[in-house]
Amino acid sequence: MVGGGSADGPPCLWAAFSCKAGEFLDMKAQACKPCAEGTYSLGTGVRFDEWDELPHGFANVATNLELDDGFSDVVENCTTSTWVPLGDYIASNTDECTATLMYAVSLKQSGTVSFEYIYPDSSIVFEFFVQNDQCQPTVEESRWMRTTEKGWEFHSVELSRGNNVLYWRTTAFSVWSKVPKPVLVRNIGITGVAYTSECFPCKPGTFTAAAGSSSCQLCPANSFSSKGATACQPCEPTTYAEPGSASCKMRPPCTDKDYFYTHTACDANGETQLMFKWAEPKICSEVLPGAAQLPPSGLKTLCPPCNPGFYKSNSSACEPCPYGSYSNGSGKEDPGGV
Repeated sequence: MVGGGSADGPPCLWAAFSCKAGEFLDMKAQACKPCAEGTYSLGTGVRFDEWDELPHGFANVATNLELDDGFSDVVENCTTSTWVPLGDYIASNTDECTATLMYAVSLKQSGTVSFEYIYPDSSIVFEFFVQNDQCQPTVEESRWMRTTEKGWEFHSVELSRGNNVLYWRTTAFSVWSKVPKPVLVRNIGITGVAYTSECFPCKPGTFTAAAGSSSCQLCPANSFSSKGATACQPCEPTTYAEPGSASCKMRPPCTDKDYFYTHTACDANGETQLMFKWAEPKICSEVLPGAAQLPPSGLKTLCPPCNPGFYKSNSSACEPCPYGSYSNGSGKEDPGGV
């Protein structure tokens, strides 16, 4: 039994009740059950990694911090200045409005919130902070985010038990009419929730074949998957896909930049063979019109001379000259008593 209550009403869940990763709480059965194939759960956490639309529970608020003093032009209308979902991430506004992305969560135990972000432009002020149910900000090192030098940065903040409201807020300031680059946020994860009442489908490009999964695996190269997949589908021979792809792309025609060659060791006759190979992973097609073909391997050519100070040994390998001799690379010479 996981809860109690009156005989007439539904049982109440214990506050400390929780399900393990890979499970969800079946509200009707009042028991944890494993997630089905093609879905996953974090148990005491939630993750938001799909941004085709604003996920359930998030709110967008736009405001203008400038007051209309009667002398300036009409205050800019900020009602459409919001964070915009763009598939794998969500992007901030870039105008002189304040856009706030909010998410409220009630934790049954202390937890964390983490996310990845790109913040390339200091002409946007970017802050992240948390307020409790008394609307008091939590104590943290700084709510002002630092600009990123290159790539995605990871940020994590501890959360207290109880109600927490998370805020991602941006305000842009135009400089010489230049439009700043937006802040990007992805992979928001929250731990400390008591349970999840549903499992999340694997996002496109991932899959899980086993029930009770806590995560989804990336589709391997040259395969793809749609949302909630239990397996990845192979691409057609005329197409290709990188790992974790939701669809396949047409193969381009091969060029001379898609292959390389190596030399074999010199043989007893002082000759070497050229061996041509396609660069891996090979995504081009040599059957398309105008495509480059892989040159035949095995063509013999004379070995290049050794570097100065080296000579060709009986095995046709370049060896350093022994003490008391020298070479310009084409052979070994004796110093003649010098």
